[in-house]
Amino acid sequence: MTILRYADYEPRGAEFDADVVVVGTGAGGASTGAILAEAGLDVLFCEEGGYHPTGSFNPYMTESMSRLYRDSGTTSILGTPNIPYVEGRCVGGSTTLNGGMAYRAPDHVLDDWAATTGDPTLGTAGMERHFGMVEESIHAGPQHATSVGDDNRIMYQGAQKLGWKSAVNTRNQSHCVGTNNCILGCPTGAKQSTLVSYMPRAIRAGARCLTEVRVERLLIEGGRCVGVEGRAVNPRTRAYDRRVRVRARAVVVSAGAVHTPYLLLRHKLRSRELGRNFLCHPNAKIIAQYPFDVHAWQGVSQWSQVREFHGDGIVLAENMVPPAPLAATIPWLGREHMDILERYNQTLVTGCLVEDSTTGRVHRGPLGMPIVRYDISDWDFQRFIFGTERLAELHFAMGADRVILPYRSFHIARSMDEVRRVTPQSLKKSDLELFTVHLMGTTRMGSRPESSVVDLDGQLWELPGCYVADASVFPTAIGVNPQVTIMALGTRIGERLATRLMRCRHAAAAA
Repeated sequence: MTILRYADYEPRGAEFDADVVVVGTGAGGASTGAILAEAGLDVLFCEEGGYHPTGSFNPYMTESMSRLYRDSGTTSILGTPNIPYVEGRCVGGSTTLNGGMAYRAPDHVLDDWAATTGDPTLGTAGMERHFGMVEESIHAGPQHATSVGDDNRIMYQGAQKLGWKSAVNTRNQSHCVGTNNCILGCPTGAKQSTLVSYMPRAIRAGARCLTEVRVERLLIEGGRCVGVEGRAVNPRTRAYDRRVRVRARAVVVSAGAVHTPYLLLRHKLRSRELGRNFLCHPNAKIIAQYPFDVHAWQGVSQWSQVREFHGDGIVLAENMVPPAPLAATIPWLGREHMDILERYNQTLVTGCLVEDSTTGRVHRGPLGMPIVRYDISDWDFQRFIFGTERLAELHFAMGADRVILPYRSFHIARSMDEVRRVTPQSLKKSDLELFTVHLMGTTRMGSRPESSVVDLDGQLWELPGCYVADASVFPTAIGVNPQVTIMALGTRIGERLATRLMRCRHAAAAA
């Protein structure tokens, strides 16, 4: 059987063997695993979540959040302010649930990585082939005009009216019809998440996938990583009650920038950098309401982005959500709350992304949970207020009658005069309401063990046989949606590991 579930594991324990075990099936794990499997290696994936095919996706939040998201989407970064974040916990990981943006890391970021590490293959020219392979695999391209809704047109035309630069997104999709159900799984299979792209490739090449298995520790023998051990998760009770062990020639950890360091920290590795350099592209949400119907729920989410302020690390974009998550984030009760929701057809949800100027840290916490700490800087605080004011300016220029600002002490503005009353002096950082979906940087790649956790092949400096392939290897924040860059690095790491393992196999056969 290619995909196994909780019921397939013996109550007394299950044992497996493979050339490579890959922990996670998101952007990093699936791309790395597919490359390894297609090179002729026996690959076995371990995925904590379940396998949910395209036909199972629906718009019902109460069902979908618990099935597809870690902790039903209630996870949070501690700091000033606290920042809620979400991660996928299913085959496909967060690629199953994201908006489908397919941007490469900017050239200046890649060239900085190359200069910092001393490895030109991490630069723009060196990564070109890997990006090209990824974009072909996930059908990265422009959205068809018929699937673009009025909400995106308002954003794009607003930027043009104000003379601001904007960019039409490249998205990983094939014949997207604009159902705007991205965050609950694409019901048509058009979004080319790893669920429908890299994972089927890996399976066709002979890979297997253990689902509903939470990996809890690495198997280490003679100073080398030789497998993983965890427990199967009962999908109904969430009880961890069946042991699963996998022995392998190499382990690839792709559990994301929070859970990858969380797993590695269990093993008392000496690296001072492990868990540090946490980056998250924090976002502020601005809700705008218009005196006419927009029907933002019709058409694809985030067709374009306002890039006028990208040089300052600020990106503005539309990101409409279904009524339930909108209702959960409105800071009122009763009549005021319903007043917002009753105008859902006239509502746009938009966001201001600010590229990190600081870093946080992931710790191992009590009760088997990671603790993430991150405090925004003074400069980030000022950029959020600036970016929020620019979004409000765009909406009022396009005819909005009110905007809901991301400030606990000052929510509704009906004119730009009211928006301008908000200054860095009139607010505290804790007044900001932020969120994020881009988690990066906690096992960063580098050329020296004193300043990085993994080497340029993705292998831990102090634990041979253990590799990392996800956003946690990013040396710095990239300022754009990270999934394509994760896949490109996963492709690079997979190719290098496949070459190493196949060389060992041939040498053993010759001997």
